[in-house]
Amino acid sequence: MIGFEIGASLAGLVIGIVCGLVPLVFGIRMGQLRAGVLGFLACAGSGFLCGFLGGLPMIVLSTAVVISYAYVNKQDPFTSLLRIEDVNFEETRGEFFLRQMAALGNAARASWQALVRNKAGFLGFCGLVFFILLTTVGPLFVPLETSPQMDRRAPGARTLFQGPSQEYPLGLDWQGRSVLSHIVHGGGALIATAIVAGLIATAIGVVLGSLAALLGGWPDQLLSVLANFILTIPQFPLLLVLASTLSLNSNLALAFLFASLNWPSLMRAVRAQVLSLRERDYIEAAFALDLGLWHIITREVFPNMVSYVAVNLIFSIRAAMYGIVGLVVLGLVPIREPDWGVMIFLGRQQGALFNPNAVSMLLSPILAIALFQLSLVLFSRSLEEIFNPRLRTGL
Repeated sequence: MIGFEIGASLAGLVIGIVCGLVPLVFGIRMGQLRAGVLGFLACAGSGFLCGFLGGLPMIVLSTAVVISYAYVNKQDPFTSLLRIEDVNFEETRGEFFLRQMAALGNAARASWQALVRNKAGFLGFCGLVFFILLTTVGPLFVPLETSPQMDRRAPGARTLFQGPSQEYPLGLDWQGRSVLSHIVHGGGALIATAIVAGLIATAIGVVLGSLAALLGGWPDQLLSVLANFILTIPQFPLLLVLASTLSLNSNLALAFLFASLNWPSLMRAVRAQVLSLRERDYIEAAFALDLGLWHIITREVFPNMVSYVAVNLIFSIRAAMYGIVGLVVLGLVPIREPDWGVMIFLGRQQGALFNPNAVSMLLSPILAIALFQLSLVLFSRSLEEIFNPRLRTGL
């Protein structure tokens, strides 16, 4: 079975510390000790939570931010205070690297300012950070209970269900296990699967939509017909049919299933956007210079659509999570604990709907899913400011 295992670990902390030495060294050499220390802590924390997946990208980002604080372009007469006749516009590879890193760091700092400025978006960001910490760091402090705990039955009770108490803040489930332990351990795989499904669906929609608009002719007609055909079929009933006929024994297969059904709407929107951008002078100039289709898509077209694509990614993740939980609750995918959807399924199977002491077993995963979705929606408001310069006035 293929899964998505992301969690805090000592090995990840070591990886993060090693990665954090890079921005720390840059900070010391450039006289930006505070930025270097913050970059070191960011790499250590990211590596601790996600290992290489968090440590390596954070090296680039934190180092770029450190460089952006101290970088001065010596070729720019406005920043170097040189006379125009004294400026040498040739640059070495090292200078080119520093200039690109400084640009990335400035973009990251502007994005953070946009994120903090939008209160609702920042609240959503904090909510996402909370769930990331809950599913990665939480398991280190809350052990998972998998076996029945018969000794926890209250005197005179007919079931092991118990409501919230001081010892068990979210109560006990039908086997006397702590609901809190399953909340902490049950969100990681669900969130990771939804994110992967959203990323795949977004990538497919952007690539196919751009190709359809830029190539035109029969490729455009074929892709448009395929997208329209998928859109005309009710998605969840189709999902039920596919889930009942296919073998979905891995989270990766489940993510690909959702991605295969969620790309058409984005593809149509991207196609319309690219058809509009195609008439711009710089796109026609790129075609005239024969820069290549991949260059035109990634360097000329995509930057003008990144705001819409980023927001659509959020809603693709949201739809994928609801779809996964729906399939689990209906019992159409393998039941694997711990999982928020499985908690709802088992609670319904074991009569939690009719037992007042079992309400927390159903409400806890439902509220966790709802709050995560709310955080995504609120966070999308900040993404609009981050990627749309017209909304960043006054920063």
